[in-house]
Order: sequence, then C-alpha cells, then structure tokens
Amino acid sequence: MATLEAGATAPELDLTLEDAEGTPRSIATVLRDGPVLLGIYKSSCQASKTMFPFLERLHERYGQNGLQVLGVSQDSANITRSFARRAGITFPILIEPEGYPISTAFGITATPTVYLIRPGGEIVFDTMGFFADPVNELGRATATEVAADSVPLYTEEDTERGTPPFVPG
Repeated sequence: MATLEAGATAPELDLTLEDAEGTPRSIATVLRDGPVLLGIYKSSCQASKTMFPFLERLHERYGQNGLQVLGVSQDSANITRSFARRAGITFPILIEPEGYPISTAFGITATPTVYLIRPGGEIVFDTMGFFADPVNELGRATATEVAADSVPLYTEEDTERGTPPFVPG
C-alpha cells in the first residue's frame, strides 16, 4: 500500500488508543470537532525529533482556532513520555499498539509522516521527513484550514539556533 497523500480520504480510524498518560482517545472522535494535524513518528528518528517541536508551534498558534494536534507514537508509553518531555510537547500523543494499525492504514513508509486532515476525512496536506520548505507549507496550509493569519513556521532564527533546514530520516 502506498503512503496516502493530499487529496485522498484518510482511513476511517474508529479505534480508541491510549495516549502516553493512559487517557483513551479516538482519532475519529477528535476529527469531528475540527481539523486534525496527525504526526506519526518513532522517537529514535532524528527527523521526528526535529519535526515535533514545529508541530507544537502549530498547536500553540492555532489550537484556539480549532486545530487539534495528535501525535502517534510507535514507541512504548514510557519512551513516549520521555520524548514529549524532552521536546516540550503538550499535545496528546497516542501509543500505537502492536501491528501499528494507524501507520499501516496510512501506508507509512518513513517517520515522521504528518497529515492535516479535515473533519470530513480529506487529507489537505502531507509531508514526510523534515525539510524546511514543506514545514512552512504545512504551516500555511494549517493557517488556511483554521482561517488564521499565516506566519512562517521555520525561520532564520531556527537556523541560528542550530536546526538545519533538512534532516534525513
């Protein structure tokens, strides 16, 4: 199965997973309340470690506009909590069970893979790995989706702080 891309319909994810804190959550239920930014990752992946603080920025910028950000971890709850703490992540991160049903449903071939999904299930934007230009496109698409002003997500300040514009996965 190929990785799903923008324009496709997200798979129906009518399953409930626990987040890293043990709270049961359903992606399908969250999606009914507004657009969802879904980031699927593995904590050992350097590109994932670089991408997730940018997803946190989107959560902080547009959460009040109805954006909901969810991580999907391919790691244990303990590793996921440690990852979230180190990266400063405050949005919920779901623990993907054995068999990786979400990664499989989306046809994930690399991490991180990020999707912006409308409540009706349409994938508005997708990106894989960490590249500055697609990260900024993700920021613009997210701002458009929640009817907010767009502000660059990756800036020169990120470069000055040592975040490279490309991180191989």
